[in-house]
Amino acid sequence: MSEQPNDSQPQGDALQGARETYKAFDHFVTIREDDSTLVMAGKLLLRLLGIFIMILLSPFLIIGLFIAFAAVL
Repeated sequence: MSEQPNDSQPQGDALQGARETYKAFDHFVTIREDDSTLVMAGKLLLRLLGIFIMILLSPFLIIGLFIAFAAVL
Protein backbone atom coordinates (compact mmCIF):
# COMPACT_ATOMS: atom_id res chain seq x y z
CA MET A 1 0.00 0.00 0.00
CA SER A 2 1.29 3.44 -0.93
CA GLU A 3 1.64 6.06 1.77
CA GLN A 4 0.31 9.54 1.00
CA PRO A 5 2.73 12.42 1.66
CA ASN A 6 1.84 14.63 4.58
CA ASP A 7 3.14 17.91 5.93
CA SER A 8 5.79 16.23 8.15
CA GLN A 9 7.58 14.75 5.10
CA PRO A 10 9.76 16.79 2.74
CA GLN A 11 7.65 15.70 -0.25
CA GLY A 12 4.54 17.01 1.50
CA ASP A 13 6.22 20.36 2.08
CA ALA A 14 7.31 20.59 -1.56
CA LEU A 15 3.85 19.68 -2.82
CA GLN A 16 2.22 22.16 -0.46
CA GLY A 17 4.64 24.89 -1.57
CA ALA A 18 3.97 24.16 -5.24
CA ARG A 19 0.22 24.17 -4.60
CA GLU A 20 0.38 27.54 -2.82
CA THR A 21 2.57 29.03 -5.56
CA TYR A 22 0.15 27.90 -8.26
CA LYS A 23 -2.84 29.28 -6.31
CA ALA A 24 -1.08 32.64 -5.89
CA PHE A 25 -0.25 32.77 -9.62
CA ASP A 26 -3.80 31.77 -10.55
CA HIS A 27 -5.24 34.43 -8.23
CA PHE A 28 -2.91 37.05 -9.73
CA VAL A 29 -3.87 36.32 -13.36
CA THR A 30 -7.61 35.95 -12.73
CA ILE A 31 -9.50 38.53 -14.77
CA ARG A 32 -11.85 40.68 -12.67
CA GLU A 33 -14.70 42.96 -13.65
CA ASP A 34 -12.88 46.19 -12.77
CA ASP A 35 -9.78 45.37 -14.88
CA SER A 36 -9.11 47.55 -17.89
CA THR A 37 -8.69 46.04 -21.35
CA LEU A 38 -4.91 46.46 -21.17
CA VAL A 39 -4.74 44.70 -17.78
CA MET A 40 -6.95 41.88 -19.11
CA ALA A 41 -4.63 41.43 -22.10
CA GLY A 42 -1.60 41.36 -19.79
CA LYS A 43 -3.19 38.78 -17.51
CA LEU A 44 -4.14 36.63 -20.49
CA LEU A 45 -0.59 36.86 -21.79
CA LEU A 46 0.81 35.89 -18.37
CA ARG A 47 -1.56 32.91 -18.16
CA LEU A 48 -0.50 31.70 -21.63
CA LEU A 49 3.16 32.17 -20.66
CA GLY A 50 2.60 30.11 -17.51
CA ILE A 51 1.00 27.30 -19.51
CA PHE A 52 3.90 27.39 -21.98
CA ILE A 53 6.46 27.17 -19.15
CA MET A 54 4.64 24.20 -17.60
CA ILE A 55 4.66 22.42 -20.97
CA LEU A 56 8.39 23.12 -21.37
CA LEU A 57 9.15 21.75 -17.89
CA SER A 58 7.06 18.59 -18.26
CA PRO A 59 9.74 16.50 -20.07
CA PHE A 60 12.20 17.20 -17.26
CA LEU A 61 9.62 16.10 -14.70
CA ILE A 62 8.96 12.88 -16.64
CA ILE A 63 12.69 12.16 -16.89
CA GLY A 64 13.08 12.83 -13.16
CA LEU A 65 10.23 10.45 -12.34
CA PHE A 66 11.73 7.80 -14.62
CA ILE A 67 15.12 8.11 -12.88
CA ALA A 68 13.45 7.94 -9.46
CA PHE A 69 11.55 4.77 -10.35
CA ALA A 70 14.68 3.25 -11.89
CA ALA A 71 16.63 3.96 -8.71
CA VAL A 72 13.97 2.29 -6.57
CA LEU A 73 13.90 -0.82 -8.73
